[in-house]
Amino acid sequence: MNESTRVLALNFGAATLKYGLFGPDGSTPIVGGTVEAPSNAAAGILAVRRAFEQHPEPNAIAHRVVHGGPRQSEPVLIDKKVERELERLIPLAPLHNRVALDAISAARGLWPGVPQVAVFDTAFHAGMPARAARYAVPTIWEQAGVRRYGFHGLSHQHAMEATALHLSRAPTELRIISCHLGSGASICAIDQGRSIDTSMGLTPLEGLVMATRCGDLDPGAPGFAARALGLTEEEVERGLYHDSGLKAWAGHGGDLRRIEAAARAGDADASFALDAYAYRIRKYIGAYAAAMGGCDAITFAGGIGENSPGVRGRVLTGLGFLGVALDEGTNAVPAFDSEGTAPINAKGGRVALLVVRAREEWLISRQARALLASVGRVRRED
Repeated sequence: MNESTRVLALNFGAATLKYGLFGPDGSTPIVGGTVEAPSNAAAGILAVRRAFEQHPEPNAIAHRVVHGGPRQSEPVLIDKKVERELERLIPLAPLHNRVALDAISAARGLWPGVPQVAVFDTAFHAGMPARAARYAVPTIWEQAGVRRYGFHGLSHQHAMEATALHLSRAPTELRIISCHLGSGASICAIDQGRSIDTSMGLTPLEGLVMATRCGDLDPGAPGFAARALGLTEEEVERGLYHDSGLKAWAGHGGDLRRIEAAARAGDADASFALDAYAYRIRKYIGAYAAAMGGCDAITFAGGIGENSPGVRGRVLTGLGFLGVALDEGTNAVPAFDSEGTAPINAKGGRVALLVVRAREEWLISRQARALLASVGRVRRED
């Protein structure tokens, strides 16, 4: 890899494509932005290409890939073998891995010969202790790969690094509860620099209530619904991924901004959805504080975590027993520092409360750059 390496980081979420083209310094994007609700992966990639027509072309491309499976805990160069593995994992992340594969194909068409790297959202959780990672299921299920993987690893890792930097402490000195709240949502218990538990499991369906995903659910419910309503396996899965969560409770397509507006206007279903959503998050915070024997910091990231003072306030209400004290003023209007971190805790609170702007694209670029440097793979200048 030479000094002129430019890494294009592509981050497909459930509803957006975020991107950043990072130059030789690796920290500040030459150009970056968000493509809202692209119709498909190819359309999103083409919109990115058009966004930096006046800028240099990338000579390496890095993709956030949600599910890496049991064998992918580090970034990898994408080849046909890797693509076949990602194809096999589509049933475990149907909203994400198919899109990632389509994005890889589209990028190959636009930038032929440019090496592509997969950076996995599961990687940060790869070292979770067995007591958190294993389900109590038949051994043959475990042997087939049924275990808890966890997701949003890039966001949780960045929250850990940003918190340590803000507090001028090493990650190994901290117990952090990281809340990534967006269309998809998860919480991570980070103890002394490593993920020891997280709310998502085998798929990005377990854990918190999300925009259209159910979160924690009695495992008997899908089978009961299928029998009672005559649903197919595909119809059950669609209901759990696309028609549940905030959408089911409050309507409005699961869009939290519209739900908050409806609640302010007196909509009882919307008010219930906000209260129950925050309750589930708060319950996990209490559990993870117990798992770590305390908590030094609670962070909020993601579209909701960063932009909804109302959700943050609801979540943190009632956590005074942990030493949580919220400053209502700074929560309403967070003052971000140059690193994109804003404290919202009141003076005297024992727990640091931080809003952290996502820098997943930078982390994707950083990890891809390290891999490319180690293997010496990048397209040279013409």
